[in-house]
Parts: sequence; C-alpha cells; structure tokens
Amino acid sequence: MITYEVNRAELELVEKKLGDMKSKAPQVFKNAVNKTARQARKRIAQSAKGAYTVKQVGFNSHMKIKNASTGNLTASVDADGKPLTLIRFKNRAGRPKKGGAAAAADIVNGGLKQLVSSQGGKAFKRNGLVMQREGKDRLPVKVFHSNSVPKMVEKIYQGERGMAGALKEPIQSDLRKNLEAEIKKIVG
Repeated sequence: MITYEVNRAELELVEKKLGDMKSKAPQVFKNAVNKTARQARKRIAQSAKGAYTVKQVGFNSHMKIKNASTGNLTASVDADGKPLTLIRFKNRAGRPKKGGAAAAADIVNGGLKQLVSSQGGKAFKRNGLVMQREGKDRLPVKVFHSNSVPKMVEKIYQGERGMAGALKEPIQSDLRKNLEAEIKKIVG
C-alpha cells in the first residue's frame, strides 16, 4: 500500500499560513490530497507506458481513486484485477500450422519474444487470446497471461522495470505543491 503522511508540524504551518481562516484547513487538505491522487494515477499510467507495452485503456480501467473528504483526509489509488491476457500487450500472431514462427509477445518494452515451450509446441493466436497446446493432443490449451495490474503498479512505484527511479519522492513533492496552491487560492 502506498501512503503519504502530513506530520503535525506541517499541519500547524498550514494553519498558521491560513491565519484567521483555520477552519478551512480540512478543505485545503482535502483538495490537495485529491489532486495529488489524480496526479499520482496519471504518473503511474505514464510510467507504465514507458515500462510496459500494455494499452492505456487496459491499464487505467484497473486503477480507481477513492477521494478524501473533510471528515476523512485520506485518498487512495487502488489497483485491482486479475493477470491480463497477452492480447492487451504488443503481440504478433504466429503461423505454426504452416511451419511459420510462433506467436510473439512483448510485455516489457524491449522487443518481441517468441513463445515456444520446452517441448517445441508453438504459441498461436485464436479467439482474441494467445495460447499454446500443452501436449501433442488438440486439447488442453494453455492461455498466456502477464502480471496483474497491481503487480505492475507496485514495480513501477518501486522504480523497477527500467524506470528512472521510484515515484515516492515526485508524488510527495506534488502533495507539497498542491498544499501551497490551495493555501494561495484561499488566502489570495
């Protein structure tokens, strides 16, 4: 879980800057936290585009924002979902029946990788899925999946997958900037 906290000293600083309008402090925090949550989701989605070849629609639909209120000053970006099928990523259909190459998929930016099992069975694309036979028989068939969106978000947030760095510091600085902007808006 990703958390950001505002300590007591920062709260007192905000109240001091607001002066006579201390009662508006919860509203200031609510607006700043909600804006930061939206910016965090956007940053994560942009980073995902740089690290993974997943289509944005498939990624954004799995991240929901729970907004803060004046009574509960916490907002969260929740990622949910099962592992995504490879069809949501950059892929190429194979032609194993005709002696061609196996289907290929690229989950992480870096080039297509052919999907061939250790038994020599090649992957193929049918009915909107990338799949492979588990043996010589026609059935059973194994459908290929990637990581789930929550796992991808976790890796992006931690700075893995070739990202420049973790997102914790930029999001924390966004929160500070948003607090300052909200204070300016009220104080004038």
